[in-house]
Amino acid sequence: MEEIYVNRQIRDTLIDLAVENKTITFSRLNTASDTGYDFRDPEDREEFNDDLEAISLSETKNGRPPLTSLVLYKGGSTSKQNLESFYDMCEELYDLSPETTKPNAKFLKSLQAKCHEYWKVSENFREFGPKNRG
Repeated sequence: MEEIYVNRQIRDTLIDLAVENKTITFSRLNTASDTGYDFRDPEDREEFNDDLEAISLSETKNGRPPLTSLVLYKGGSTSKQNLESFYDMCEELYDLSPETTKPNAKFLKSLQAKCHEYWKVSENFREFGPKNRG
């Protein structure tokens, strides 16, 4: 299977949030993971979104829930465009049907719950979580 490059700082930050049963905004994730992207620069925003997509692809290909479901806009909202692009990615990965699963807040909340449940299991965290913490 082809290896996907994953931004470890972002992934580790998302795992910590999953364990704590939390979500985060895009800008706070950028700051918390110390990635240094400048969201005023369209290229940086695109790279950041590419990082998030790669993390979700990697997680789901390895049988884990998509960590990027924890990333929201300010105030906990998700734009229709972002929710739809996230849904499109999940549609392919999970073989979803638009007739039975809609890209809405309920769909997002269910994935967030799966992330929280998965990462609270200490064996999962030990085996697949952040490595080499000091």
